[in-house]
Amino acid sequence: MPLVALYVKAEMDGVDKLVFPQEEVWKLDVKQSSSEEMREGVTLDPTNEEEVPNSKGTANFLIKWEGAKAPSTITMMTPSRKQPIKDLKDAVLGEYTGGGFQPVAVFDCRGAEPCRWYPLGVTIETPFGKFENVDLTNLGDEEWMEASETGECATISELKFEFRVVK
Repeated sequence: MPLVALYVKAEMDGVDKLVFPQEEVWKLDVKQSSSEEMREGVTLDPTNEEEVPNSKGTANFLIKWEGAKAPSTITMMTPSRKQPIKDLKDAVLGEYTGGGFQPVAVFDCRGAEPCRWYPLGVTIETPFGKFENVDLTNLGDEEWMEASETGECATISELKFEFRVVK
């Protein structure tokens, strides 16, 4: 059961934190673990449970690759005492508070793995308000900015992400 964590990093000024609601639908590009075959722009809904054929398990996302005998699965995972993740022992998933790369989500991947993330549905918390359902997809090239009525400014730029295998 390979666990893959999504790590995020961004330049933030006047922003307290970015929140990635765990129940939000995640848009990803995924590739087959054993080849370069890829599907772009698929959605993974953590609230959706699909039965895995010929198995007792369920998954949030199923895909059948050409030539594969069984479907590949990806499931959103929440660490717990019963299922701890040593690499993320003190991490707070679902939010980014600034600095270096921080994990925001974990996926249980079997036969498929995420290779690109589209940051949709992000909540941005600033000293002067909360902005929900923000699309930060183009932050590699652009900057997000918001200003308060009193002239306070909040900006986010250089959003970067990477997927890492965790244990």
